[in-house]
Amino acid sequence: MRSTLRAQSMGVCSIRYFHGATVWQRGKAKVKYIPKRERIAARGQLQKIDDLSETSTTSELLSNKKGQRGFAPQEVWPQDDKIDAKFARQQRHLSLEEFREDRGVRRRCANFGIDTATFEKWSSEFIRDAQSEKLEKLKAENLVPKLKREGRGALEIFVNNQFFAYLAENAPETVKNIGYLRKISDMRYPHEWMPDVRKIPRKIIMHVGPTNSGKTYHALQRLQGAKNGVYCSPLRLLAFEVYQRMNKAGIACNLMTGEDRRGPNYEDGVVKPTGYSILGTAVTGVVSCTIEMAPLKRCQVAVIDEIQMIGDKHRGWAWTVALLNLPASELHLCGEESAVPIVKRICATLDEEVEVRTYGRLGALRTSEKSLEYDWKRIQPGDCVVTFSRQNIYNIKYTIESQTGMRCAVIYGGLPPEARVEQARLFNEEGTGYDVLVASDAVGMGINLAIKRVVFTSLNKFDGGGLQPISVSQTRQIGGRAGRFGSGSEIGEVTTMAPHDLKLLAQSMDKQPPMITAAGLKPTVEAIETFSHQFPSVPFSQLWPMFRDIATMDDEYFLCSFSDQEDIAEVIEDLPLTVRDRYQFLYAPINMRDEIVASCVRKYAEYVAYGRKCRVGMVARLPGSLPTTRESLKIFEQWHRAISLFLWLSFQFPESFVEVEEAFELKVQCERMILDGLAVIKGKPVEKAKKVNYDFRFGDKIEEVVDTSASLAEEDASDRKEQYKQRIDKILDQTA
Repeated sequence: MRSTLRAQSMGVCSIRYFHGATVWQRGKAKVKYIPKRERIAARGQLQKIDDLSETSTTSELLSNKKGQRGFAPQEVWPQDDKIDAKFARQQRHLSLEEFREDRGVRRRCANFGIDTATFEKWSSEFIRDAQSEKLEKLKAENLVPKLKREGRGALEIFVNNQFFAYLAENAPETVKNIGYLRKISDMRYPHEWMPDVRKIPRKIIMHVGPTNSGKTYHALQRLQGAKNGVYCSPLRLLAFEVYQRMNKAGIACNLMTGEDRRGPNYEDGVVKPTGYSILGTAVTGVVSCTIEMAPLKRCQVAVIDEIQMIGDKHRGWAWTVALLNLPASELHLCGEESAVPIVKRICATLDEEVEVRTYGRLGALRTSEKSLEYDWKRIQPGDCVVTFSRQNIYNIKYTIESQTGMRCAVIYGGLPPEARVEQARLFNEEGTGYDVLVASDAVGMGINLAIKRVVFTSLNKFDGGGLQPISVSQTRQIGGRAGRFGSGSEIGEVTTMAPHDLKLLAQSMDKQPPMITAAGLKPTVEAIETFSHQFPSVPFSQLWPMFRDIATMDDEYFLCSFSDQEDIAEVIEDLPLTVRDRYQFLYAPINMRDEIVASCVRKYAEYVAYGRKCRVGMVARLPGSLPTTRESLKIFEQWHRAISLFLWLSFQFPESFVEVEEAFELKVQCERMILDGLAVIKGKPVEKAKKVNYDFRFGDKIEEVVDTSASLAEEDASDRKEQYKQRIDKILDQTA
């Protein structure tokens, strides 16, 4: 039986919390189960009662337009120090119960040859043994690190995987060729995937410390002195910054990102090539690239930045690949101290030693004794106001500008990198008229910013299923941007808008981030090809979760999230593409929540599948007028991502995506229109709102007053579940 929890003080409706989904029936103690497909399409988003505004009061939350009583839940995931064995047991119970009812699990089991009766028998045995702590990896205390690392939704996939491990040990006859299937999906020894690299002696040096400690600077100094090498960045912005820095220093450096390739400008005489090829073309010694594009070629020095992202559940695989396979005589790793243990454990399997160099912060950083108490007039020049709702960025900008007379630049993840660079320039340089920066958590990495004080509007972030406190690592990284060395401020300061957030902020800034316990991996294209041959009649989109279900992992590694890959695979399912071509699309920079991008993915894949040539003008059409509202700006941002995807694909499929210069010109035109639009788009005043949050494990009221930005999804406050499902279905219907 699934647990039904009641918000005790409401008495009007009941919740049933499925892992990653919350279901409400207004006015009655009745629960509706959302099928797996819908929950995947919803991205775990909470259902909303009506259309909540950003200034909703408690009474508005508790009633809808028809006067009915209801409640829109915002489940708050606990802080890491609250995630213990008791909490892990509760989450395990919920995940096991959902596993039993999950139609997707039953469908995949059928693909493996497991009939309904066999599933019922062995799933019951599996759940019984897991609940009684007989399965080592599903013991509550062993699940705690996983819940801390991956947060909401961590156990759903893990439980499925452990079920097949249970079958392999206790009932191998239930799955045909289970031994061979687990062999080809064995991910325990990634260091053996490139044996030639193991023959190269490598010196590994870790530069660790907080934000603004100079750790990356010291590693780059070594790169500048090397004959050849590579810098691996988490962001295109950082790769471009290092590319410029190297060439200004007279060091010939190439830029290599997913959608861009550039060489040095030899004409100005500052840079000279390190030599010439037999064809007479100039040769450069250094490459600055994004981490996913790291060239696995022999070099003297390699620098991997933000090494702690090796534990990221979406992109961690790229750092793992670079750590294991970069054939550099010296490998410099820069990042948080939290990555030291996992790097040492991985390198021990390679018989490589790790030298750790620790750095202290350059310049003092302090937490304010008082919050701003929602008084926007207390915003000062040099402040960076951080919100975790993109929708609220423009409202905060409008409020600050109208109440203080200061102009605000804005930075958030949806903006093109070029637009972020320009907004950063406006904020950094004197005389531009821009005194304040309003930003999302995208400000935590990237461009140098002359921030004197960081002001958090909230310490909770919507994670796709509800509110989750931002991690200690995120808090310290964003807060550490204040008082950056060379910014003109000797002491950096961090504070909050809400008084009740200030204590938590102080605690987070004083803590060290928890140690990273595992590194991310993704399956190789060869593994997916071999696996697909075993199931010729199974749709490719179902192969990904099947591979994930049966894969074997070592304790040092975890399989990165497949959710985006499953969505992309479904959209291009019926096209006559090879497994390798599908694999390229699945790991392209695609956000399937963007309607424009999702439709372009289908069109781009058709050109590859049918061997036709594609020019960007055949797919991309920019609106004719400047964006003057947030909604129109989002359209331009999506078109920019669609054009960037065209450029990315042009390097993977050069025979299909042609006339690339036209795409670059359209991309630049889009960036200019976005920048012009940013100057005129307005928001609306920000108001403090009262909202009631409940801990849904116990039905207890835990917080009464919150900033409105904390309770909004990253994109907007409307219910995107049905919109997303309709977009996917529309794309599929067009191909029927």
